[in-house]
Amino acid sequence: MSALGGYGQGIVQGMQTTLKHFFKPKVTVQYPEEKIPLSPRFRGAPSWVFDNSTGRSRCVGCGICVQACPKGVIEMRTTNGPGGVRFVDYYAIHITRCLFCALCVEACPFRAIEMSHEFELSRFERYDLVYTREDWLGRPTVTGRQGAVA
Repeated sequence: MSALGGYGQGIVQGMQTTLKHFFKPKVTVQYPEEKIPLSPRFRGAPSWVFDNSTGRSRCVGCGICVQACPKGVIEMRTTNGPGGVRFVDYYAIHITRCLFCALCVEACPFRAIEMSHEFELSRFERYDLVYTREDWLGRPTVTGRQGAVA
């Protein structure tokens, strides 16, 4: 009979725990219908930005971001224009190999790259994960600026 009494006490204790947690706020979020707000420091996919006052890209084609990237995922091709002005012909980031370390953002002296809050990066084709500067057109970044075609 004493074994049965201990068994009943365990059931009561379990029910108390269940009822206590039943009325607490839920931790689980029904993603993707519900989304939790991201931290301002969250590092999603890198994004190209431009200067709102001039409407032009901030990137001058110096290539410091290319050198700073530890995985070498940034590709840049430039041409020299009149007066020594450099133009960026092609700029791409291979998101499949990107570490999201933000070393390119820290290295850029012109603040032409930011880490966005974009993290839903699944695609059906691998080549869709090579982001060129045209892909960033109209995508909001962390600071609310839009990506640009220079």
